[in-house]
Amino acid sequence: MSIRDEFNKRWSITDEPPYEEEFRKFKTRILNVFDDIDSHVTDDGITLFCQTLGIVEQWHSSAWGDRQWSSNIIDALKAETKEKDFYFLIELIMRLPMQNKYGLRGTLEWTPRVLVRNLVDAVNLSRVNVALALDDKERVIFHPKGEKELDSKLVQEPFGFLNNSAKEHFVSALKFYQAKTSAAAVKSAESLRRALEEFLRFKLKNSSGLKENIKTLQKTLKGDGRDPKVRAVIFATFTYLDDYFNENSKHKDGDIDPNENEFLIYQTGLLMRYVDQAVR
Repeated sequence: MSIRDEFNKRWSITDEPPYEEEFRKFKTRILNVFDDIDSHVTDDGITLFCQTLGIVEQWHSSAWGDRQWSSNIIDALKAETKEKDFYFLIELIMRLPMQNKYGLRGTLEWTPRVLVRNLVDAVNLSRVNVALALDDKERVIFHPKGEKELDSKLVQEPFGFLNNSAKEHFVSALKFYQAKTSAAAVKSAESLRRALEEFLRFKLKNSSGLKENIKTLQKTLKGDGRDPKVRAVIFATFTYLDDYFNENSKHKDGDIDPNENEFLIYQTGLLMRYVDQAVR
């Protein structure tokens, strides 16, 4: 709960500003955080940013010397008015190569970690429909906000224990989910299926497909003396999900709405979290 939420609760204030106003505040916080971002991104990073967006790369020159500087990134952030595109810009910026900043005596004054910390603070202070997760390389992943505890345990926590292949597919699932369309939801579901498949291969140390490894997982859990009722629930959930994926996403011809997509993300996160703890 933010400081404002705590204050409003204490004073029984229930009125909330329009969502557009909340997004405006969020954008202002981001612009403050990224105010000097161009100076921290390498020249190659500036070029990559402009090429990705398809915009003309521009540099400013000093009248008293040969110094040049960029405002390409901050200008793009200021100009963007669409909410989802604004989130994409932030995610793109956080993938650009950056350089540390040193003071006159060689003391370290700024690192990319500072930017990540300030970005996290800006998101936590804001009432916008976005949640932020960090993978093991501290790369930023945005996704629509769910329940805070669920996001923490079932969306963000998996980044800490997934193997690289499963993590890659799980990240893709979150990105497709952001589009909130049926076609993107099908792609998101297929990425979730691949994440489960790759994670089971990693934990069970084989190269079998999802269906075969669901059976192998059951044998492994039984051999470890896991509760039979829990095993039955796990087996049934995996089986239903596998059937669902085969019908709706594996051949990319399904019909999945955003609410179902969100359920699949949480369910996949729950299963992977259990498998991570149960299979050593």
